[in-house]
Parts: sequence; C-alpha cells; structure tokens
Amino acid sequence: MSALSFDAEREAKKIEEFISDFVRGRNVSGIVHGLSGGVDSAVVALLVQRALGTDRQFVLLLPERDSSEAGVTDAKAMCERFGIEYKLLNITQPLEHLGTYSSAPSKLAKFGGGMRFAVKAFPFLSKKGYISNLKGSDSRQFREFIAFYRIKHRMRMVVIYHEAEKRGMAVASCANRTEFEVGFFVKYGDDSGDIAPIKHLYKTQVFALARYLGVPREIIEKKPSPDLFAQVADEEIMGVGYETVDSILALMAEGLGEDEIAERLSIKSSEVRFVSEMKIESEELRTPPASLLG
Repeated sequence: MSALSFDAEREAKKIEEFISDFVRGRNVSGIVHGLSGGVDSAVVALLVQRALGTDRQFVLLLPERDSSEAGVTDAKAMCERFGIEYKLLNITQPLEHLGTYSSAPSKLAKFGGGMRFAVKAFPFLSKKGYISNLKGSDSRQFREFIAFYRIKHRMRMVVIYHEAEKRGMAVASCANRTEFEVGFFVKYGDDSGDIAPIKHLYKTQVFALARYLGVPREIIEKKPSPDLFAQVADEEIMGVGYETVDSILALMAEGLGEDEIAERLSIKSSEVRFVSEMKIESEELRTPPASLLG
C-alpha cells in the first residue's frame, strides 16, 4: 500500500468533526476563508460547509490585476452550485496604491508572462533557481520579485481577517502539507489562519479528497498555480511533480534514507536530494518570530 493511501470518506468525517469542535470551542459564529478557484480552497470550502452548514460559512473571492479570469469564474460557479455565500472584492486598487505594480516583475506579469518569459527574466522561477529562492539573495531583481509576489497573498489575508472579525468568525487557512514542507507558501500570507483543516494532507491526498467531495471537474483538472504569471504552474516553478514530491516526503516522514527512497520509488537519488534540500532550506519559513520569550 502507498504511503499516501487513505480512506477519503473517513478523512472527510474526521476533518469535519475537527472543524465543528474548533468552532464550538472558540465560541465563534463560523468560518471565513478565501476561494481562489484552485483545489485546496475548494476542498476547504466543502469541508467547512459539511461541518457547519451554509449559514456559518462566508467566502471571499479576492482577484487582482494579474489573477486568472478562469479562477474567478470557477470559484463563482462553485459557490453558486453549492449555495455558498460569497463576496467578490478586487484588491487591485490597494495593491496599486502600495506600488505593487510599478516593479519589473509586475510589468512581465501584465503582459501575460508565460513560463518561457518568466524563467528567462527571473531564473529563480526554474528548478535550479528554486533553492536560491528559498535561500534568499542580495539581487535587487530577486528582492523585487519576492516583494511583488508576497504582498498579494498578505493583502488577501488582511482582507479575510477584516471580514472575519466583522462577522465574529474565525479564519481558515487552505494550506496543504506538501507546500508547507517545501516552502511553497507565503509566510503570514496563505499559510495564516486560525484553523488549517487540510494542512496535514499532501497535495495528492487533497486531490483524492476533492474527488470524493465532488469538487467540480474544472477545478480538479486545472494545474495548480500560484496565480502570479499567466500559464505558470506550481510544478513548473518547483521543477518536480506533486506525485513525486509527495511520495518522497511521505517516505521521509517514515524515516527512510535518500538512497532507500530512490530505490523504493525507482527514481534518481538526485530527485530525492532536491526535495530534501527544499525542505531544509525552507525551514526558516516555518519558524515563528525570534524572541527572548522562554
């Protein structure tokens, strides 16, 4: 049996109980979260609805200038199909006021980007450069790209918390385990929330749960993307597919060494080392703020 195998029905019920118990214990009226048109937020949306009902769930669709129109369309269609209350707020204007769209990365994104252009202009958007992305750089180009990318996620989280606090609700993060372990998230952005219902699940498990829950086919079949540049997918940026990453991470969690994992999965040892390096170099992103407390 695969290390990633699990019972989707049982897992769904466990998460629903977790959500219900959390809301009851926190004495909040429900949960607010974002819906991007991607599989992670779609799964969270249906789990929250099943756990709490439609009257204790509120969803925000927060596109900006560079967002995929298909993502917004799919998110709206899903809300209407499942009777989920939502609000569509375009956050382009506040981002514009903060100077987000005045940088070189912004100009690339505005003209459609495309992976071949993005990689040429920003080498750290390739497999070789992803580790450098995690390590950081003194390059002005790098710093501009990071600032351009991260502020979007953090602005969305500000808006979500504002809405949640007005409604007396808690915020749900839609982060998954794969992205968290390899650093494919924005600290204090898409990893933030009061509850993270699917953070213990690898991406491939999220897809399995999506199929069980009845997430629309358009969302399931869409390539996961950070919605930064047109036609740029998560796997292109990381340089390795989610199935491979998940299999390696799951076997690492079981305590297997790099060579043993490579043999078990019939892959090159270099691929295992690459995933291991991603996990090591992204540790700082998972570390809480430094302090002298305790």
